[in-house]
Amino acid sequence: MIQIKNLTVRNFMSVGAQTQAIDFDKCQLTLVLGENLDLGGDGSRNGTGKTTIINALSYALYGKALTNIRANNLINKTNSKGMLVTLHFEKNNVDYRVERGRGPNLLKFFVDEQEQEMTDESQGDSRKTQEYINDLLDMSHDMFKHIVALNTYTEPFLSMRTNDQRAIIEQ
Repeated sequence: MIQIKNLTVRNFMSVGAQTQAIDFDKCQLTLVLGENLDLGGDGSRNGTGKTTIINALSYALYGKALTNIRANNLINKTNSKGMLVTLHFEKNNVDYRVERGRGPNLLKFFVDEQEQEMTDESQGDSRKTQEYINDLLDMSHDMFKHIVALNTYTEPFLSMRTNDQRAIIEQ
């Protein structure tokens, strides 16, 4: 089982140059609620960053957002560079950390604080590193969207084509 420890983001979507961190290591369940005080504190849950958090998790693990947002469009528009998402997690008592960014492109993968050197680095999009992460997670991006993220952006399982449903079930 994977246990997410913490997530940090900088210049990612609506998050600016000030690094923001979320610590998931305090308890077994983390509930993310939002209250948009910019809208007069009327209890609005929109625009508070909930989707940004799950997009950051998706980007850190898979290099993709939940939707078809191009990676360069994930960079905060005000700062236009220096986007960095860092995810620290544990599996089978081994610590892992993924650092992924754009402007400049970056992908670093650490196992027990030791950076892993993969041979085919290509502008932050190392295929070998991503394959290793995918094998470690034992979950495709589609499965992540349907099981972990479960949001309104993901096509409902029963609306999917039969072959796509079968692929999810076989995973």
